[in-house]
Amino acid sequence: MPWNEPGQQGNNQDPWGNKRDTKRPPDLDKLFGDFIKKLRFLMGGKQGFTPQWSKRARDGHDVSYVIGIAIGVVLAVWFLAGFFIVNPAEEAVILRFGHYSDVLQPGLHWYARFIDTKYIVDIQKIYSFSLQGDFLTKSSEQSDLPVQYIAADTTKKSAVLLDQSKNLVNVEMNVQYRIRDAKAYLFNVTNPDQTIKEVAAGALSDVIGTMKLDEVLTTGRESLSSGVAERVRQLISKYDIGIDVVAVTLRKIQAPDQVRAAFSDVNRAEQDKSTFIQQAQAYASKIVPLAQGMAARTLADATAYQQQVVLTAQANIAKYEALLKAYVSAPAITRERMYLETMQDIFQHTTKVLVDANTATPFLYLPIDKIMRQAQSSAENHSTQLSQATSSLQINSNDMAVSDGETKNDTN
Repeated sequence: MPWNEPGQQGNNQDPWGNKRDTKRPPDLDKLFGDFIKKLRFLMGGKQGFTPQWSKRARDGHDVSYVIGIAIGVVLAVWFLAGFFIVNPAEEAVILRFGHYSDVLQPGLHWYARFIDTKYIVDIQKIYSFSLQGDFLTKSSEQSDLPVQYIAADTTKKSAVLLDQSKNLVNVEMNVQYRIRDAKAYLFNVTNPDQTIKEVAAGALSDVIGTMKLDEVLTTGRESLSSGVAERVRQLISKYDIGIDVVAVTLRKIQAPDQVRAAFSDVNRAEQDKSTFIQQAQAYASKIVPLAQGMAARTLADATAYQQQVVLTAQANIAKYEALLKAYVSAPAITRERMYLETMQDIFQHTTKVLVDANTATPFLYLPIDKIMRQAQSSAENHSTQLSQATSSLQINSNDMAVSDGETKNDTN
């Protein structure tokens, strides 16, 4: 028969050898009381103390003490769970019952869970997004107003309205921003990140629509980026979304494929223009000082010549006045002296010719000045030849001395 079948001896034991008490069930009140004693001992009570409530608990009359302890534990957990830390780069916005309460700065703070709600926002992080697309620019014509006309087609009944005042340009732009006001960022606009993207796209379309295509592709890149940044700041200040624009950077600007080659030629022409202007300025900076120096030198020479002429005239006047005084005192002697001085000056610059006027034979031409020049030149040639001969003799004597020295050395 089975081990637990009634009516047999030895069936009051379970398979593990423990005796079974089949007369009364286990005392649940006693087990619960023991558990409460152990819990009270752990919380600082006495081991052997049996409170009155346990007796009442055995009778099923009062469990308020247990409920109080449970509530205390829950409150302690709730209180401890309310502590949180705000990092140095963050701010915490607190809502109480769904309404704005306070903005907490970095540090250790406490808030009431299930009553308050916290939102932590990083106010120093730089966020960024990119915009890329085709935008319309102003016409490359001189006129700034839109030029629209209707192209009449005789073969068709309908007319087409054409606008040649705009051109497409592909632009890629990067916008960087950060959160300035955490409260405004969270609650003034539903989606502030999407809002600033739409504002930036509208600002780019607005600014680039006032510029010409060739200006956008060549010299207007800086003005375009600065204009977009200023326009975005103006618009988000009206929305008050608590965001500051840090930088706007243009990554790529391209003309349409149909005219890209032509605008590449325009860019090269602009670069050549700048190169030629720089070369002209360099040439001007080199030539102008030289011309100014030559002009100053010519002016100085003219001034010196003027002073020389004036001083010579004054000297001649003084000389004439002195001669006049001598002539007044002795006219004949002065006249003779003037004649002799004049003839002396004349003969210094003319060829001398001697003529015998007493004979009937033809006169004898004696170019005395040429004879003197020939004699002087012949004397100079003779002295040159003499110096050359002397130098050659010295060289020969040196060579002979060197050869004699070598012979003596060989003999030794």
